[in-house]
Amino acid sequence: MRGKWRLLSDGPASAAWNMAVDEAIMTMVGRKESPPTLRIYGWDPPALSLGYFQRAAEVDLSACRSRGVDVVRRPTGGRAILHDQEVTYSLSLPEDLPWLPRGVTEAYRLIAGGVVRGLKILGVPVEMAPAGRRGAGKTAACFDAPCSYEIVARGRKLVGSAQTRRRRAVLQHGSIPLKLQTEELFALLHFADPGERSRGERLFAAKAISLDELMDSPGFDDVWPAIVQGLGEELGVAFEQGFLTPAEEELAGELVRGKYANDKWNLEGPRRRKKE
Repeated sequence: MRGKWRLLSDGPASAAWNMAVDEAIMTMVGRKESPPTLRIYGWDPPALSLGYFQRAAEVDLSACRSRGVDVVRRPTGGRAILHDQEVTYSLSLPEDLPWLPRGVTEAYRLIAGGVVRGLKILGVPVEMAPAGRRGAGKTAACFDAPCSYEIVARGRKLVGSAQTRRRRAVLQHGSIPLKLQTEELFALLHFADPGERSRGERLFAAKAISLDELMDSPGFDDVWPAIVQGLGEELGVAFEQGFLTPAEEELAGELVRGKYANDKWNLEGPRRRKKE
């Protein structure tokens, strides 16, 4: 056993708060002021998250507003994800853990192994995409194609994952859809014409899968305890329920106001910020 880590099983929250909390935890973990932390959470209202470097021009902002969907930019990479009927996890680790692989791909493999183990506890027939596989997505949506060590079922991508390393810490996000919501997602993205949108939907549906195709009536509270168990077994740690520290709450509030609830970050992103 490699020790006891913190578990935060949060209820649904706004997109800005969710991303701010994840960054605040990562920051404090990197400073060694917080323990390694697994956070499980939901989203209210539904949100479309953009990858760290993704162009906001790929999103139909008016459609998001009219449908009551928040837009936020993640601190991790990848492409757009609709967060609604899903289980989301974030894992924040100090970068200098002696057994944590230094390469991003191998760290993915380790963490994905825990998620695979958890899904198999639920009886879901999953596996990891082989090493060396590169995604060849054709749209702005995540789940379009699996890369090395991403989690697939029936040859289709099940879990969307993204990782960043900053401030001496590692943050990995994972999105496990309970339902695919293809039409809802593609209604929020820009396309040149309806035909291109329809082609994108068909491609996405052929390459992505959700838990409701793999198990009976999956619910949020049915799924997340197994993910926690699988990660604990794979990583050799015990998770204990905890809470945000006052310092994390304070930093998260600052990040909401100064970043994740701010159009300058969500729509312009890091490219703009580097020029200032």
